Amino acid sequence: MAEQRRAYKVLLVDLARSYGGAEVRVQTQVTALQTATAGCAVAVLRGSPLHERLVRLSVPCHTLESGRASPTLISRLRTIIKQGGYRVVDAHNVQSIFWGHLAARLAGVRGCVATLHSDYGAEYPNLKGALYEGVLRLNRLMAREYITVTETLQAKLERRGLGGRATLIHNAVPIPPLPLPEPDHALRRTWGAAPEDFVIGIIARLKPVKGHRYLLEAMAHVRDLPVRLVVIGDGPLRPELEAQAASLGIADRVYFAGFCEDVPRLLPSLDCVCMASLSEALPYAVLEAASYARPLLCTAVGGLATLLEDGVTARLVPAQDSTALAQGIRHLATQRDFACQLGMNAYQMVAVRFSQAAMLEKILQVYDRAISH
Repeated sequence: MAEQRRAYKVLLVDLARSYGGAEVRVQTQVTALQTATAGCAVAVLRGSPLHERLVRLSVPCHTLESGRASPTLISRLRTIIKQGGYRVVDAHNVQSIFWGHLAARLAGVRGCVATLHSDYGAEYPNLKGALYEGVLRLNRLMAREYITVTETLQAKLERRGLGGRATLIHNAVPIPPLPLPEPDHALRRTWGAAPEDFVIGIIARLKPVKGHRYLLEAMAHVRDLPVRLVVIGDGPLRPELEAQAASLGIADRVYFAGFCEDVPRLLPSLDCVCMASLSEALPYAVLEAASYARPLLCTAVGGLATLLEDGVTARLVPAQDSTALAQGIRHLATQRDFACQLGMNAYQMVAVRFSQAAMLEKILQVYDRAISH
């Protein structure tokens, strides 16, 4: 917990329509900031997954209509900031940063903080990515401080001359005490897994950058092993991925679980967690998996490459390489003692480096600077 309660109020802005790692961080922050500041709330889209979760947790939130290009959005945000007496506006991801900081400046608030969760140019290598990067370049006129969640993002801002305003603050997760929970065998049966099966989980939104197609191709290369895949998450690619699994002849080995609100409940029943991403910052799914000592098989991209050490805390493979993924699966599925040791090493790493108390105090220090300029 923070050493000293701050006298200012904080508004977090997250206008995402889906729920991912950024939303996990926002939910974690707003909960902790209730007692660390004079007050904290979140501006969200009405009916979004984050809005629904915050309501269930009785967390203060301000709702905006779902059209992020709505002409009333900016005036509504400005009113929220002004009437709420917020001195810090911490916006998460591109559209939230653009609208949140513009509204803050119109409300006379200068304590603008931009929290970056992704390398948007790498994640969207098209016009959308170029537009997002352009928005972030323009935002340097409004943001007092930046928070990055990986070394890769921090280095990117430093190359742009923003290193003096950027602070690296990793995501953090609660660390369950040892001994960790046992697998839920009934849940594994729901997935179609036999007791001896090696069950791999991929926890990510179903979109191209997450690399599901390469993992499915890898599964087709290990049909001789008792391996099953559980796809946790939803998104626009689901019909295409289901069709791919069928065409590869592995539909009986792949279970599409859909979106799950309580991922930690599933983790003890997985034998491995895979991230097959083409680009990645520091996904909460990896930290959560490590906190439950799950062996990790990940592509060596972005924050995954800087966080994890191959053969020590994870098995790392090149991105967009189904053959390398298959080799990684084979190694972990046939060397289970080695896999378990990877999991325990990852558990010890997150327990030491990713405490929520340390994350909160660093965030508050950024807020202090944002309002002191």
